[in-house]
Amino acid sequence: MMTVGVVSQQRPDDFVDSRQSDEELRFGSLMEMAFLHNTVEEFKAIMYQMQAVRRHIVSAILGTNPVQSEWINLLRHAYNVLNDNNTKNYQREMLAPSGKFSVNVKDEIIGLQKDLQYLESLLRLQESQGITAALDQVDLSSILQPYHPVSVDKFREECNNCLSFLKRFVVPVVDSQGQSVKPIVITDWDGTMKDYCSQYATNLQPIYSALGLHRFAKDCTRLTAVLTAGPLRGPGILDLTALPIDGNVVFSGSWGREWWLNGNRVVHDDGIPLEGKHALEKVNDEMINLLTTGEYSQFGLVGSGVQRKVDRLTLGVQTVCKHVHPELSNKYQDEIKERITKIDPENRTLHFDPSTELEVEIVVHNDGSVWNKANGVERLIETVDESLSKGRVLICGDTSSDLPMVQHAAKENPQV
Repeated sequence: MMTVGVVSQQRPDDFVDSRQSDEELRFGSLMEMAFLHNTVEEFKAIMYQMQAVRRHIVSAILGTNPVQSEWINLLRHAYNVLNDNNTKNYQREMLAPSGKFSVNVKDEIIGLQKDLQYLESLLRLQESQGITAALDQVDLSSILQPYHPVSVDKFREECNNCLSFLKRFVVPVVDSQGQSVKPIVITDWDGTMKDYCSQYATNLQPIYSALGLHRFAKDCTRLTAVLTAGPLRGPGILDLTALPIDGNVVFSGSWGREWWLNGNRVVHDDGIPLEGKHALEKVNDEMINLLTTGEYSQFGLVGSGVQRKVDRLTLGVQTVCKHVHPELSNKYQDEIKERITKIDPENRTLHFDPSTELEVEIVVHNDGSVWNKANGVERLIETVDESLSKGRVLICGDTSSDLPMVQHAAKENPQV
């Protein structure tokens, strides 16, 4: 029998709605931000303040408010700050307690470039026809196509193929009762709806992407859900998206073990012993202390950073560009192991898994069951009282971990 998730009451401050009032956002604080000491913490603070501004802009536009030139000035300031003399060829040299540390900021910079072009186009168009019509008229393809890794022609080919498919897919299916049924879309995030970024902690969704996904979900589907391996918070998908988190797109983390539904975090922790959950929480607290003091603070920005999931901690230990000295990475991993041993000396509840050369995981021993994204899809569909057997279903992903979603949906519906 399926276990229905429970609403989490733990650490409520970690799961508050990130939308804020104009006064709370303090737009002026972003305009005043600069790299005083060029540290990792300054970089993260600027990026998260910028994303708060992005969320405000998206919510305002969705509320049919016109684009303000002030918004563009704020994002341009953030762009200029990122492109100062410490950034060369998208590599930014920062300071960490262990010394200088290089970070690839290409995704952050390119995302801002696209948003600036997009908002400037909307600003021009809305003068004659208003913001609602401007959203329909803006030529997003002309903005995005120069950034295609192969060529403009390849972008156009792929875009036309995608549009041709989606035009067929979104046509409602008439069910046995004669009712028109819109499709369901369930998608992975990193590498699918959002480009990969060198550091998970600042893998921030642009404005144009958020507006497009919101409008597609609202107009063309009866359910659109994001199912990602990363966490909901800490940072997680709710921190990194520019979408309203209680809007038309439903968000999950931890392979669908945790969902944000109707303003609540719904957790499916079956198969995870209580002792293991407590031990993992203690290790997480230890890691927070380790990363906020001493020579290891830079690891909050290395690859996966620190991702607190329902049944594990994922920790970045190296970047794709090999920016971390191997000796420092090994010392960091030794520190992680020491903390695991301190909390679980008999290795009863926690397992250290050096899963790849870029990240390691601290996993809670479970009852032997294997959770994958198909389980996450199944729990969502039951919780929101939906059915995969009605209408069409589109599953989007880019890795083998997304295949169980396809297999599960195909069992329920041949129109996957």
